[in-house]
Amino acid sequence: MFVPRVLRLKGTNEKAREATRRPPRTPVTEFAAQPDQNADSPSSAGPLETEAESHQAKTKQSTEPASSPEYLAQLIAGIELIFTDYAHQDPESVQWLQERYRVVEGEEKYIHLSAVLQHDNISSLKPAACQLSLQKAIRSKRSDYLELSKNGHFVRRRPETYPMRFIPEDSFEIEDDQGVTFWDQRTIYVEPHRRDLFRTPAKVAHWLKEHGGMREKWLPIQAVIPLYNSAGFVVLSGNVTHESVWRKWRRSYQPDKWKVLTKVEHMRHRDEYITLKWKERKEREERRAAKKREGKRMEKKGTKRSIADAGLEEDDLHGAGTNIDENQEPRTTPLPYLTKRKKTSAASERTGDAGAMDTLDST
Repeated sequence: MFVPRVLRLKGTNEKAREATRRPPRTPVTEFAAQPDQNADSPSSAGPLETEAESHQAKTKQSTEPASSPEYLAQLIAGIELIFTDYAHQDPESVQWLQERYRVVEGEEKYIHLSAVLQHDNISSLKPAACQLSLQKAIRSKRSDYLELSKNGHFVRRRPETYPMRFIPEDSFEIEDDQGVTFWDQRTIYVEPHRRDLFRTPAKVAHWLKEHGGMREKWLPIQAVIPLYNSAGFVVLSGNVTHESVWRKWRRSYQPDKWKVLTKVEHMRHRDEYITLKWKERKEREERRAAKKREGKRMEKKGTKRSIADAGLEEDDLHGAGTNIDENQEPRTTPLPYLTKRKKTSAASERTGDAGAMDTLDST
């Protein structure tokens, strides 16, 4: 039975990474004590680097935007997720877009690059992106859906690409005969090979596009919805509920070491798992209740045995068999079996007998 990763790993302790030890630094006095030995070495042939030059090199390296092809592709994937058809109809995404739309040179629906940098799809990437890296990614013509303004500070989706012809305007209100919504038919559940990949939705979209062997009609990816850091939903453009097409793609086992289910399958497995856990919980509660009843029965049986051993009837404990009234005052007369008989001496008995005889004589 399929069990989500977040439940499989619950309670497990991962092995901590071993700390990497740096080699010990060579003390400065060692080189100062042997100037002649280091004079002929190739590393000492040039002039020593000054502190100003070192600081300038570090500053230049830190301000230079990352420009590797993979990083630029991840940026493109993250920006495309902001302008998808799903985002143009999802209420939360629509609100985000409408608050940041700007008119640039008579053209509408542009968004400033500074606002794009604040979006979760881009801000979660490491190293952190900047406007220069966004401009470089868009100008690299990696996307058929994005358009940069002439001044280079705004971006929007190309008007001719929206909306897609096979996505209706009221897609969030459409359901099939079985109650499956339009977008649920196009959603897959994903557990990537890395447990932290869903922290960065742009990487998930880029990885599926580049290494997933996705069918052309499933692209572009419409949305990435994280459930946990290690799993989430991915919304595609095409229907994935067709059994033959879906099974053929899954036989390719792409991406490697990824667990992928349709959302319909995931919901069914989840319901089965919840039903199973609920049944186990109910059985535990029934066993606990039966054990509690058995304990009470044994306790009552032990009480009756102790009463029988004392030679008392159970009714004697409740007022010698009389009915007890809650409003009746407490009984002050001692019970018969609790009354102590006073001992009289032989002399007193004789005195009593003599007194009785005198009384008879007087009469």
